[in-house]
Amino acid sequence: MQTLFNVRSATWRLGCHCFALIRWLFYEILPILKTVALSISLMKRMCYNMAMLSLERGLHNKIVDFHVHIFPDDIAERALSALLAAYHVEAVTDGTVSGLLAHMETSGVGWSVAQPVATKPSQVRSINDWAASHSDPRIISFGAIHPDCEDPVGEVEKLIARGLPGIKIQGNWQNVYVDDPRMYPIYEAAQDRLIVMFHSGEELAPFEEMKATPARIAKVCSDFPNLTIIAAHMGGYRMWDEVEEQLLGKDVYFDTSACFPEDLPDERFLRLIRTHGVERILFATDSPFGDATKDIPRLMQMGLSDDELEMIFWGNARRLLGDRLS
Repeated sequence: MQTLFNVRSATWRLGCHCFALIRWLFYEILPILKTVALSISLMKRMCYNMAMLSLERGLHNKIVDFHVHIFPDDIAERALSALLAAYHVEAVTDGTVSGLLAHMETSGVGWSVAQPVATKPSQVRSINDWAASHSDPRIISFGAIHPDCEDPVGEVEKLIARGLPGIKIQGNWQNVYVDDPRMYPIYEAAQDRLIVMFHSGEELAPFEEMKATPARIAKVCSDFPNLTIIAAHMGGYRMWDEVEEQLLGKDVYFDTSACFPEDLPDERFLRLIRTHGVERILFATDSPFGDATKDIPRLMQMGLSDDELEMIFWGNARRLLGDRLS
């Protein structure tokens, strides 16, 4: 009798556990699975819609992202983790070349232009050696420079000899004002020979003082009229009032990276593009912090004409980079 009671008791407990498991699966796991399935479906639909928009406008894979960041595989995780900790944002790639190429396939970007930054003088040569080693023609890399490296003008000459098209300067992270006289020999050597991209404006991370403001970049433009300049983030991240006062209409390119809708609404974004001149606007995302799958459709649906979009996504970059886009 006791044995029968034990069997029935065990069976009842097992039934209770099974019921609890089924209830947990139904109320906890099933909604999660539905959410995941919906997210995948929405992502597929977004990619499809973006591809259709691109095809309709003749832009499929004819898009250049002029501002991305990538790192060697052996340091990518460490470098990206440090930046994410500083910026408090999420990344859309893992910071590697292969991660970027995979995202380019998804987004329809045909070429990406890497913008390396040497935060220390000792990093310049190793960064430039790596920048010159990229074998995939879809990755075009600028070089790095630092005013305190050994023989910065000589480094400029080496970059030109290696066929790199430009240099990236990030005054805030390099702790140098972009109009500091120490930078002028670099600009002099680069005039008519290299493109110079500046980070411009504020940062996602807090800094006590911005060393690359639109006003300082305007001074460099004035002092070096033959220098090809790109001021990232539509001339100055979260400093667009100063951009309108100091840079708008000048002979300097803007890129569209990090122009998040919450900071720069579409109406003002479009006005800046057209007032400055569409022929001086370059599509860019600042990947892995920006996302081409969001930035491309946003521009396409902003009210720009097909000709204007062709210039922003392709034509202006082609004018700067020439046969590298082939």
